[in-house]
Amino acid sequence: MAIYEQPLNEKIRLFIRLTYLMERFNYHLEKPTPENCQAAIMVLLELYNLSSRLDVKNAALHVLDFQTQAVRNAEGMENVDSVRATRMLEKLEEKSKRLYSFRGQLGQHLKIHNFLNILKQRASIAGSINRMDIPLFNYWLSLPEKKKVEDLHDWVRPYGIAFEAIQLLMELIYSGPDSKDVVATGGFYQETLSHTRDYQLLQIELSDKSTYYPEISAGKQRFSIRFVDSSVLEEKGKQIVKDVSFKLTLFSF
Repeated sequence: MAIYEQPLNEKIRLFIRLTYLMERFNYHLEKPTPENCQAAIMVLLELYNLSSRLDVKNAALHVLDFQTQAVRNAEGMENVDSVRATRMLEKLEEKSKRLYSFRGQLGQHLKIHNFLNILKQRASIAGSINRMDIPLFNYWLSLPEKKKVEDLHDWVRPYGIAFEAIQLLMELIYSGPDSKDVVATGGFYQETLSHTRDYQLLQIELSDKSTYYPEISAGKQRFSIRFVDSSVLEEKGKQIVKDVSFKLTLFSF
């Protein structure tokens, strides 16, 4: 199946972006060849750019604190597994404590790092981060594998702590699915969101043989989906006019 996701607010969009980057970073370090170490460095620079423009730490802490209070309020209520609630509360509090232990924004430790600043300055020029143009980079790539991995883990550590917290929050979101099979008449579907649920994310599931993809426009109150022809990638796709059956899932905390 082909799965498409759309965040319904900017915090979840930020969390998904950081998750995507951290998963790429960890993938490259599974086999820390010089090429993968360089790829991990490039992802680290993307993480820095993300955190320098958006306050990842406070966004995660805000949602963690909100969910911690929600779990506290739910404890002792009927139809609530008190053991599970207590365990979740402990996890939320532990992630919050670790994030609060870092002062300032994520990435602040990289702002005055000479080596990474050299790479940041060159990153906007295609192909400029290489052994020839940056002798210091050549020196670093020539270090023993163990040393390069230690450096990369040290540089990414604050992002890793945020990633762990965000993983827990996304686990909470994905544990509350509201699914149904629907039809987009003439390739278009629109729905008003319920005011009784705090939806965070929507997911569309299509057959992997589909020759169309969804373009989603979403806000706090409603969302719309139009399905676009993707059979010719060289040309701009047009909205298809046939009915499309798909599975729609909305997720909330």
